[in-house]
Amino acid sequence: MTVETPDLTDEDAIRTLIEYWVEAALAKDLDAVMGCYTPDVVAFDAISALRFSGAQAYRAHWEACLSFAPEGETIMEVHDLSTHASGDVAFSHYLSRCGCTDETGEMKAGWMRATVCCRKVDGKWLIAHEHYSAPFDPQSGKALYDLEP
Repeated sequence: MTVETPDLTDEDAIRTLIEYWVEAALAKDLDAVMGCYTPDVVAFDAISALRFSGAQAYRAHWEACLSFAPEGETIMEVHDLSTHASGDVAFSHYLSRCGCTDETGEMKAGWMRATVCCRKVDGKWLIAHEHYSAPFDPQSGKALYDLEP
């Protein structure tokens, strides 16, 4: 399933797509999450692997990620979203706070940077590339998830 946005500007349609993607992730609706991506998506997620190529590989990763937290305890926020579109390609970048509440009720969330590149396919915007990253301390090699905007 994809987001229908016939009366919106391209930038607003992409913002709507990202909002829908967040809602789907929070609802742990794997089919809705994956409906936001092109079949040939390439993702550089901050968890697990350097690269995920194709919707099938990324779906398996998403399935694992959505199992990390009990129902309703996923944290996914988008801040400072900026979107630019031209023709049938677009890019967006934002800061993201994501994570979950663990089995003891402790919040395990951090800030990351995100970039998504979209393509218009049959009149609908879909995410063709996604990149999440966290800044790190080069001396310790540890990610700096506790930084705040």
